[in-house]
Amino acid sequence: MSTLPIILVGCGAVARQFYTPALRALAATGEVRVAAIVDPSADARALLHAAFPDAIPAADLDHLSLPNAYPAADTLAVIASPPRWHASQTLDALDRGWHVLCEKPMAARAAESARMIAAADSADRVLAVGHYKRFFAASQTLKTLCSPLGALGPLHSFTIAEGGPFNWPAASPAFFQKRETPGGVLLDIGVHVFDLLLWWLGAPSEFTYADDAMGGLEANARVSLRFGAVTGQIHLSRDWTTAQRYEFEFDHGRVVWTVNDAAGLAVTLRGAPHSLRGTLQEPDGAPAHTHAQSFIAHLRHVVSAVKNHTPVLIDGREGARALHLIEACYARRHLLAQPWLAPAESAAAQRLATSTA
Repeated sequence: MSTLPIILVGCGAVARQFYTPALRALAATGEVRVAAIVDPSADARALLHAAFPDAIPAADLDHLSLPNAYPAADTLAVIASPPRWHASQTLDALDRGWHVLCEKPMAARAAESARMIAAADSADRVLAVGHYKRFFAASQTLKTLCSPLGALGPLHSFTIAEGGPFNWPAASPAFFQKRETPGGVLLDIGVHVFDLLLWWLGAPSEFTYADDAMGGLEANARVSLRFGAVTGQIHLSRDWTTAQRYEFEFDHGRVVWTVNDAAGLAVTLRGAPHSLRGTLQEPDGAPAHTHAQSFIAHLRHVVSAVKNHTPVLIDGREGARALHLIEACYARRHLLAQPWLAPAESAAAQRLATSTA
């Protein structure tokens, strides 16, 4: 199988921590070759160039010149830049004839995602979105359990608590600036949560949303949802320590999944005095993928789809579903209750929240 050229657009933390080890793993097996790295920061490019010394560095796509050895129809652009650039860079890449794997969220606005999907359709190119957590054995098992014929019977309710004090190695304060970043914790963490929920349960029949944004970006968010007879609660935070787990109440038991534990689940059967906590395996007894291996598996899936002209599991339309739900939440935003505020402070907070909704 031929080696697929990769154009890595964005050399920040997500590229360093996630894409660099994954691309090196696929390069070691001859599946890909990082042909170029693109970022306006010379320092960021230098860090990635150390990992991929044969890659052509460029400040932006307009200043990138690839040799003829890299035909556009057989090239994959990985868009790992900040969200506000996802749409324009994806459209630029598609216009050059490249296929695209875009990091989550796929765009800053749902309208942008629609343009990206239309451009990929028009160009007959792959547009994949980086919701790699669908490749966790745990999330795949939960999808089976949440189905109408799941082994634990009907799902009744769920609670999700994810996040904690912010410790992502952001390269600039833009991560917290509303003019640079379209959303706070709901867009950052919630996009993965919503993608999984929509995959497991379909679209919610109703929901309410509240956060603590008062002129800036939200650090805490709460969502109450209903999926038919199933009710759910979500708490996301960037500054409070959360339980970091998903809990599901089925007819015949409870399942608990720890955030980002790719292969671990805990099950308590209804009426049983003890719980079973274990690590999932493949049907042949092989260990299920770790978190890092799941990320690689998703990247390998996209690379294979480009090479073999096969559909991707998480295309632009799938990726846009979570973004649409996030926008719907922001449109219905209410201010989180803050009982520690004095009445005058509470009124001022409400005015701020309303003026920036």
